[in-house]
Amino acid sequence: MDSNKHPITSDTETKSESTLQTAKASADLAGFAGTAGILAGSAEHSSMAEPVTRHALIPLLDNFQYLLCGFDSLDLGLFVEWGTDWPVVLKALQGFKEKAQKIGEFVEDITPDRKCVFFPNGKGDNYSFHLQFPEFHLYIAKSEKFGNSPNVYLSINSETMWNKGVDHALNLVKEDLRYFGGKIDSILPSRLDICADFKLSPGLTLPFIEEHTVCRSRDLRPIIKGGTLETCYFGSPAAPIRLRIYDKGKEVLKKGEKLWFADLWGTSDLENIWRVEFQLRRPALKQLKINDFEDLWQRPGGVWNYLTGEWFSLRLRDNDRQDRRTIHPWWQEVQACGERLGKDIRIRRDFSSNSHASALFFISHIAGCLPSFAVRVKTRDYREAILSLGKALYEHWGKRDFDGEVIKRAIKLGQVIESTGGAHGTA
Repeated sequence: MDSNKHPITSDTETKSESTLQTAKASADLAGFAGTAGILAGSAEHSSMAEPVTRHALIPLLDNFQYLLCGFDSLDLGLFVEWGTDWPVVLKALQGFKEKAQKIGEFVEDITPDRKCVFFPNGKGDNYSFHLQFPEFHLYIAKSEKFGNSPNVYLSINSETMWNKGVDHALNLVKEDLRYFGGKIDSILPSRLDICADFKLSPGLTLPFIEEHTVCRSRDLRPIIKGGTLETCYFGSPAAPIRLRIYDKGKEVLKKGEKLWFADLWGTSDLENIWRVEFQLRRPALKQLKINDFEDLWQRPGGVWNYLTGEWFSLRLRDNDRQDRRTIHPWWQEVQACGERLGKDIRIRRDFSSNSHASALFFISHIAGCLPSFAVRVKTRDYREAILSLGKALYEHWGKRDFDGEVIKRAIKLGQVIESTGGAHGTA
């Protein structure tokens, strides 16, 4: 996927080319009724909505129509190199924070064209300073140099993601950091909210959800107001993966802050527009092999396939074995959003620790150990310390089977590394 584009698709872009077709289900689905909004001329999508149990009575169902899918919000860890004026910048940031602690959050001019709000508190123990711009929240640590963890945290808001895109936000944050003397060295995806929106008629009910859910998490938390289901959470708030299925149209109408979604959806009727939204934290992104910014744009379709196929699905109770149950017709259309999001690839979740960490992780780890090594070899010169470390590593692996160890670890990562024909360590 082109990293310059937001992974967003909507039927409003192809409305002249598509028509709604009626899909059928293989059982009477109590508490819910729906048909898929299928792109006309798409044999694959049409076949996905075909009934499986053809000998059963197949009642006609009401409508469900695809509207939109993509990234709703994105948090990125930024490894930032600060300039020689960092002590001055740090003192200024500390002064802004102390001012906010005295008078409350306040607006500050960063440049003639950029304003932000300074907050009295940061984020957790790592990020002391909190700045909010119209497009994102920016959290800055006190440390001049980054280590294993990012020293700046960027949280891009929903409106920017849908209407402007990630590149727009990154270009702005680069300029904002440049004002403080900072330059982005690398980017680490930290949290991703990925979603799909559908017009349902009628809306979802808790009995329907409970009847058809197949989920890896047993933590179900519904929110019901006035006897009507508004939200269902699957997974705890701190879990690596959490699913939220909720009435997005009602939320937009109630808060009145995101009415611009109506333009994206292509409708002024916001009743019963339901969102399927997965929240993935850093551990889950790592397990799904999203270790750098490029991975984020190469794997969204595969990630969606895993989330809606293996982690959660809605299925008919037509088999004692959950994995053999027929997928609900509406959920088939939810799964089809994987093709809209990107390449249709199969992704397996890897639970082994650090098995797919990026090269940056190991560079940061080694760099963090270098000062301690320098103390042992009694030098304050980092160049001399690096040369001493290199010599020690050369002698260490010269007596061991380095090539064999590399091959073994490459196999475990599912990779093939061709021989360079160079020297090999020997056992």
